[in-house]
Amino acid sequence: MPRDLVAQSFLAAAFLVIAAAPGASAQKEDIEAFRRGRPPVSGPAEITLYSDTGLRGASVTLTGDMLKLTGVNFNDKARSVEVKGGVWLLCSDSNLRGKCEYIDRTVRNLGEAGLSGNISSAQVTAYDRGPRSYDIAFFANSNFRGPFLGFDEGEASLSQYRFNDTASSVLITRGTWLVCADNDYRGTCELIDASMSDLGAVQFNNNISSFRRYDTRREGPWRRPVADPVYPPAGGGQAGGVRGEQTMFFPSPTWRGARITNRAGAATRFCEDQGYSEAVYKAPGSVLSDVLCR
Repeated sequence: MPRDLVAQSFLAAAFLVIAAAPGASAQKEDIEAFRRGRPPVSGPAEITLYSDTGLRGASVTLTGDMLKLTGVNFNDKARSVEVKGGVWLLCSDSNLRGKCEYIDRTVRNLGEAGLSGNISSAQVTAYDRGPRSYDIAFFANSNFRGPFLGFDEGEASLSQYRFNDTASSVLITRGTWLVCADNDYRGTCELIDASMSDLGAVQFNNNISSFRRYDTRREGPWRRPVADPVYPPAGGGQAGGVRGEQTMFFPSPTWRGARITNRAGAATRFCEDQGYSEAVYKAPGSVLSDVLCR
């Protein structure tokens, strides 16, 4: 599964020499220190900034950090860039402040990134791919700022990357994703199909431990499960299904007014609560639906 292996190896090495810090805030400080590490060994970092779009006009070439482009008389002049090596962080204000974007390829019009004529500082990072090169990328800070981890497939645990409960914003390039508060796609989950500059808007700031793609065609429409994932013991089920000669059909089983999480055995337990012996069918999806009891 392709992902930023070089960045992750740097990240793992950085954390071998420090004690695991409790809390998301301490984690973010450690990951931020990693981002300021040296560039990957795959090739020398080099970027050329041009004063006009299409890689034209006056230019200046950088091979290392430049926290104030006034030092090379190129502040707020760049309108296109040619990346010859490395992944660069370009920011609208000096000292890597203001609006920032990770750039890992040539951009012939910086207006696409909202930085045309608006770059005041630059930094070469330890990444070998920018966040937009991945299907999904999580950032440690809101507004797509700070250290990030990019993926093209889901992960059952972000702890292995020291990014558990750390993400504050997410950039989605391709796909629809299910993010969950616990490992193995458990706990509270939320379906996200677009980038979010602040995960706090869905109560997931510093609260993502696992994530995976969500296929609506295969899994059905997303319905948020109940908070308690375990179906209750006998006596708590729903009545009022559609009765057949030998079966009972429940389109949308609920318990105490809430949908029931589609866990192993939940459909049969529901049917037993209705006085039947088993569930012979249930629709795919995150919650029980179209349950046929016999």
